[in-house]
Amino acid sequence: MSGAPVPDSADADLAPQRVAGKDRRRPPPRLPPLNLFRTFECAARHGSFRTAAAELCVTPSAVSQQIRQLEDYLGVWLFRRLTRRVELTRDGMRLATSVREAIAMLSAACENVIAADAPTMICVNAASALASRWLVSRLKDFMEAHHNIRVMLQAASDEVDFRRQDVDIAIRWGSCGWNGAVAERLIDDVISPVCSPDFRDRNRLTDPARLHGLTQLHTVGIGNTWSDWLAAAGVNGIAFRDVLYFSDASLMLEAAAQGQGICLATTLLVQDDLRSGRLVRPFRTELAPAEGYHLLVDARHGERPAVAAFRAWIREEARQTLVGEPRHRH
Repeated sequence: MSGAPVPDSADADLAPQRVAGKDRRRPPPRLPPLNLFRTFECAARHGSFRTAAAELCVTPSAVSQQIRQLEDYLGVWLFRRLTRRVELTRDGMRLATSVREAIAMLSAACENVIAADAPTMICVNAASALASRWLVSRLKDFMEAHHNIRVMLQAASDEVDFRRQDVDIAIRWGSCGWNGAVAERLIDDVISPVCSPDFRDRNRLTDPARLHGLTQLHTVGIGNTWSDWLAAAGVNGIAFRDVLYFSDASLMLEAAAQGQGICLATTLLVQDDLRSGRLVRPFRTELAPAEGYHLLVDARHGERPAVAAFRAWIREEARQTLVGEPRHRH
């Protein structure tokens, strides 16, 4: 192949596109060096070897040499060498289109690999008591099992609005009524009375009938299920002397641990205190409440893989909590 430019009229004729005396159109046994395609794409995009050289941080002669190598390999002219610029031949145009598509596919593939390895952040907005007394101590296990997921934990008990809040998953106590959310019960938990060991011993809580005249601890906004629990325990005529109200279950349980009264609590909230002995369950009777903790996600969007992973993990954690929870302690 000579270095002379191919005349315009020759581009319409296939014969001058081949090296004299040799048909090089048959598929080559292997690809030429891939860096030649990078140089070719850059030169084709700019229509100039000199500009391509500046972008690639090489000399114009290096660009020209690499283009010539690609042309020799393919057996066709890819550029017409004009006085101050270069132009793609028809073969060059066809190759440029394919090379651009190939580079775009490689770029997209690289972005997908990078995105797969990049940490994903999810925002979990959990009921305050559950977040502080159960979830926060277990998040490390989730992070260790999912190295590419980062969790922002928010503690709140008000109604969640996925349209206005940047929240991926919420956890709330209740039974229904979450507008715009897909709700799934976290676990079928149970409730039973809990108190401090000292409160149990001082009031000789060997039988639910001895609750009469004691102080009840209660969280505002949570349905009063004492009547249901007392009925399940087969006890009638119980009247508490006082009721202390709290805005959050964590405060209620702290008051119970300090011996100020007795309250109903779910297993998830009291697991750590039962194991440490700060709280005890003086009676065997347990009640399955109508309400419970629910996982909420935005109904308008499909579930992200990271959110799905968190939901699966937290359901299993809740199950393990109930399986391993110490029951009645007297």
